[in-house]
Amino acid sequence: MVQLQLLLVFLTSLLFQGSEQAQNSPSNRIINGENAAPRQFPYQVFIEKHVNYDWEPNCGGVVISNRTVLTAAHCIKDSIDAFKIYFGTVDRTNIYETGQQRLIVKRKNIIVHPEYDPHELLNDIALIRLPAEILFDEYIQSAKLPDPDKLYDNKVGVVSGWGISDRNSWNTPNNLKYLNVTIFPYEECKPLVHKYNYARFFPSSYICLKPSQGITCNGDSGGPLAIRNEDGTSTLVGLTSFGLEDTCEPNMPDIFTRVSSFLQWIKKMNEKYEKI
Repeated sequence: MVQLQLLLVFLTSLLFQGSEQAQNSPSNRIINGENAAPRQFPYQVFIEKHVNYDWEPNCGGVVISNRTVLTAAHCIKDSIDAFKIYFGTVDRTNIYETGQQRLIVKRKNIIVHPEYDPHELLNDIALIRLPAEILFDEYIQSAKLPDPDKLYDNKVGVVSGWGISDRNSWNTPNNLKYLNVTIFPYEECKPLVHKYNYARFFPSSYICLKPSQGITCNGDSGGPLAIRNEDGTSTLVGLTSFGLEDTCEPNMPDIFTRVSSFLQWIKKMNEKYEKI
């Protein structure tokens, strides 16, 4: 009887430890992020591409005005004739989701930066001009553009997207994920990048995140790196561009397109379309 009681105590202890470890260990999201709530990221969009008469998940993007969305240039392929943009979305599979709106945009409405280099991923930015104005509400809002004179070094920001959330299965989630991050100073990030690839060109138009247990992955491209402002608005600092490893390993620097490096180009493109 005593032996049975000791065995029960031992098993109970194991179950408790296992439960405690499960609660403390991070879940595999964005990678190692959290589920977003409705209206938490009203500037975030999801983009599908039209391929072989069907729609396929593609990238993320960011609303910066009622007629303009930014994304990564490497998300835009010349062979793709149309894209579907989801606004006000958390669960991309729920067509009845409150606040969700969808809009199909033709390839002619998308401008890839003229100096985009697909090999080095330089100038990895594209602008989407919506064919009609979108009405802002509590589910859909624009992010503010960054101050051209600020580097935002060591600022706490947030990244979000529908990219791969589990490196073991490589599945893309239905629910929007997010991860709190810290912006790494350029002088500290550059030598770390060169540790993995010494010859890699590292321009000032890159911005990167301090290595952590979380990281963006395939499908998060074009999505936002943003900073929350005191008034409740958000400032767009970067667009998800690439990682140093295809395996989306945590504890690696994550590289983004620095939006402040392209403010003049964004302004020029918007003015050009407004005259058409």
